Amino acid sequence: MRRNTEKPYYGFSAVRYITYVLIGIGIIAIALAVFLTLSAYSTWALILSWVLGTILLIASILWHLLMGFASNPRKIELLQRDFLEHLERIWDGKGKALDIGTGSGRAAIEIAKHFPEAHVMGMDLWSKGWRFFGVAKAQAEANARIENVSDRCVFRQGNALDMPFEDGEFQLVVSSFVFHEIRIPNQTELFKEAIRVLAPGGIFMILDVFYSLDKRYRTRNVPELLEKIEKLGTESVKYRSLKKADINLGSMAHLWRIAYISGRKPGNRQASGKM
Repeated sequence: MRRNTEKPYYGFSAVRYITYVLIGIGIIAIALAVFLTLSAYSTWALILSWVLGTILLIASILWHLLMGFASNPRKIELLQRDFLEHLERIWDGKGKALDIGTGSGRAAIEIAKHFPEAHVMGMDLWSKGWRFFGVAKAQAEANARIENVSDRCVFRQGNALDMPFEDGEFQLVVSSFVFHEIRIPNQTELFKEAIRVLAPGGIFMILDVFYSLDKRYRTRNVPELLEKIEKLGTESVKYRSLKKADINLGSMAHLWRIAYISGRKPGNRQASGKM
């Protein structure tokens, strides 16, 4: 039997590319400032080049400190292990699972690998911007094939605010680092749609950042958010901060307030067939 030597690609290098771009443009701006200084150009051009270069270099350092974990294999492995361990505590691993904003399929595939009785659906819009970094439906499908779970892990295009699924179709709904990317002032709209496709007795678990530089999309009051989610028809809604759980993703990553929000839809657990 021929051994599969292919390796999956999950697109985490995007964060690293952004860092390189910021550093590169910053260096170019400073080099231009040096050139203008030696060439005795206008004072305003000198000031602008020096300031722009300095700002970009500082921004690249801050970006790395805040987001470096997303391209660090050890941090990704740590986060993945905690994700699965947390999921084990709240879900029995049976039935149909949905991963909202699956990207290249990392979470969906890991769930399929870790829970052999689960059938997983990964859903995403796969916008053109992310395709530039190789994050696409075809890549997710290739990753599932490489990881030998393509028989239980499939992918479909869809919008998180209006998903192409029936009410109560899934026993588990998860999402990781996606909800904050969907720029709507009322975050509960995302939870409302996720809960709609969750079966009675089903579990939801959302891993995300609950801080935004844009005040319009920032979670100001976590207890209030949990109360709103419960009013959507859920119970046992809990918030678990990675910082309080001693999950160290880096010196400044905790500023994003990364956490899980999980809960259950009331009702008796329903049996589910394959997708």
